[in-house]
Amino acid sequence: MKIFFRIFLIFACVFLFAISVFAADYPKPAGFVNDYAGIYSSDFKIRLENKLKSFEEQTGGEIAVAAIKSLEGQPVEEYAVKLFEKWKIGKARDDNGLLLLIAKDDREVRIEVGYGFEPYINDARAGDIIRNDIVPEFKNGNYEAGTGKATDSLMKFIANKDFAPKIKPRSDREFPFWAVLAGIYIFATYLASYLGRTKEIWPGAAIGGFFGVVIGLLISSFIAVIIAAIIAGLFGLWLDFILSRNYKIRKAKGLPTGFWHSGGGFRSGSGGSSFGGFGGGSSGGGGASGRW
Repeated sequence: MKIFFRIFLIFACVFLFAISVFAADYPKPAGFVNDYAGIYSSDFKIRLENKLKSFEEQTGGEIAVAAIKSLEGQPVEEYAVKLFEKWKIGKARDDNGLLLLIAKDDREVRIEVGYGFEPYINDARAGDIIRNDIVPEFKNGNYEAGTGKATDSLMKFIANKDFAPKIKPRSDREFPFWAVLAGIYIFATYLASYLGRTKEIWPGAAIGGFFGVVIGLLISSFIAVIIAAIIAGLFGLWLDFILSRNYKIRKAKGLPTGFWHSGGGFRSGSGGSSFGGFGGGSSGGGGASGRW
């Protein structure tokens, strides 16, 4: 019974991972201010949109605000990186973009910073802005005040080229556990992207069966090898079918099928937007998160 329970736990985790990726919703930008949670008034959105547009015209940098209802089970850091890369905030050559992500129902906020802005908005400074400008206002339901203070602080530091104090590096040299998880996630997403481009669905079954055998061998049981191989093979077959279908849909619609644009092949694509889009920047992975 222990063998079956271990196999069940392993594939339950894999299944939940796949479900979370399918369920995640990354909307397209409508401008610099994107309120999908209904927390801003029309007047505030217009004022902030104009301020961020003027900031972009004067400095070349792009600051995007995204207020969503839910992270749909994803960590706020992961959602922010994905949304940043999908929107391509900042100029392609300078990576001078910044995303302020607000998840209303989850009561979480994230400042995601592009490489070009990291000298001015490092992790510590981003954390200070969240703690001092955002959290106190958000706790009282003052979303507009918190967002206004945060964006004013961000624009001020960047426009004045106010370099943030350097953070003293930690003395420990332990390999961070989150890096291992990130590596596993990237590998799984890349593998999904590959499966989406195959014309047949049997490669998914073959790869799934191979991993099933490996899992069974780790459990050190011949029965576990057979059971894991069958379950993993069927799961891989189903996954390959979904990914191949999404790839064909995106290609037929003329949508990009690249690694990041298609979420590794997990997204079939949706409707368009009148907003011209950002400049093609990428995230530096820095920033800070908080809760209110």
